[in-house]
Parts: sequence; C-alpha cells; structure tokens
Amino acid sequence: MSCGPDTPDCQGVCRTVAAMSPVRSATTLALWASAWLRGESADDVLAAVDETGQRAGVRAASAAVAEATGLPGPGSPSAGSVDLLPLLARGGLPELLLPHAGDLRGLPPGGDVTVPALDSGAVVVLPELDLGLVPVDGQWRAYRCPGRRVPAAPVFEALQLIDEAIAQATRELVTADIARGPEQVREQVRDIMLAEAVHCPPGTPGRASALLAKAISLEALLRVAAGHQTAAVTSRELAVVDDALRPLSLAVRAGRRSAVDHAVQALAGSAAGRICR
Repeated sequence: MSCGPDTPDCQGVCRTVAAMSPVRSATTLALWASAWLRGESADDVLAAVDETGQRAGVRAASAAVAEATGLPGPGSPSAGSVDLLPLLARGGLPELLLPHAGDLRGLPPGGDVTVPALDSGAVVVLPELDLGLVPVDGQWRAYRCPGRRVPAAPVFEALQLIDEAIAQATRELVTADIARGPEQVREQVRDIMLAEAVHCPPGTPGRASALLAKAISLEALLRVAAGHQTAAVTSRELAVVDDALRPLSLAVRAGRRSAVDHAVQALAGSAAGRICR
C-alpha cells in the first residue's frame, strides 16, 4: 500500500516508486518500526525500509554509540539493514522529527545529531535508547539523541491548519496575480508526488494515511513553487510567493508529523498483548 496521490486511504494496488528524499526514508522507517513492534515480518519491514534507497546499511556515528549499540563505528564497514531490527525492537515508540532552521525541537542542544539531522531534514528518534537514526548518503547513521518527546498536533488540528494555510496562500497569490504557472508544472508536481509516495504498513489508520497523502501532495507543490514556477517575474513578486508559501510549508511539515504520530500510536496499540521481541 502506498500513501500517495491516487491512494489517499492507503488502500489498493501497491505503487513502486524511486527513492527521493531523506524525509520519505525517515517517514517510512518510523511507520514500519511500529509495524515491527506490532509483529510484522522482518522480511516485510526490511523490504519497505530498503525500498526508500538507504541500502548501504547502518553504522554508528561515534565510537560511544558503537559501544552502546553494537553497531560498527566510524572507519568500519556498515552493518546490513537487518541490524536495525534489534534497535527498533528495543527503542520504544519511534518519533519522526523534521528539523529545519528555527525549529530544532526534540534535538539535544549542541548534540552531534543536530547538523546531520538539519542537513537531511529528518530523524527518527528511538526514545528508549536515546538514539536518532538519520538517513545519510544512502545509509542510516545512529547518533546519540537524548531529549524529550515533541507532541504532534492531533489529526483534525493538522488538517485545519493546512486548509487555513492553503486558503491564505491562495488569496495572497491571486491578489498579486501570480498564481498561474506553466503547464509543465502539473507534470513536475505529479512526478514528485509519485516519487515521494510512502509505502504504509497494513493497519495504518485511514485518517493518518489520508493526511500523509495530502502532505506529500502539497510538499510536491511547494518544491516546484520553490523553483518559482509561477507567473512571478520581478524580485518583489518572487518575495510575495516565498512569503505566501512559508506558512503552508510549516503546516505541511506539521501535518506529516501528525499523520506519522497517529499511525505509530495506532499500530502500537494494536500490538497490545503480543509477546515482546
């Protein structure tokens, strides 16, 4: 099942998509880590995680993390993706963080994880192990990441925030008469949407998958708009586009976190009564 433009409720035919962004990889890992806790097979979990393109395995980012986890450290060959499974089993409910300039919530001040997490735009935190898994150069890097959980907005609040941001951005762009764009923009947006579709685990709630699909669609639009594929031509008009879309970008980021958090909680709840790995 893929959460994407044609499958808003995560039902239907699976869609094979190419790896695109670290955010997609981290989203997939957080969802399937919860599925692993619930009892999904190792083969299915590893297939979903490897499909995002992080095929070079996993390694510790420091000697201290290597000693604590048993992962190979700097200078050693990476372990295979299968070595993620014991960490996911012991790490507790995974948390997806989407750090960006001005918002480092959930990351330890001055921690080694901060810069790579900012560069990738995503990190999956395993709170019981104080670890952060960051997709870097086709592999997962494990960093020490102590900190407190950052609550995600409830799904209905995230949807409302996105809808309000869409309405505001539309009003501002239409008022400035720069809401138009070349015809090929639609194809670019759709290509990104397809590439960024996330393979959701069985049992993912429909509300979570629908919100995730909406976030993916809007992120595709924002990425194309960031290339100023609109009717804006002057520096002032380009600034209007950036200002109009900034609140929407924040709302979409919050929406993705909300969708993943809701799915993680639901999948973990369905694991009640199962034998711990």
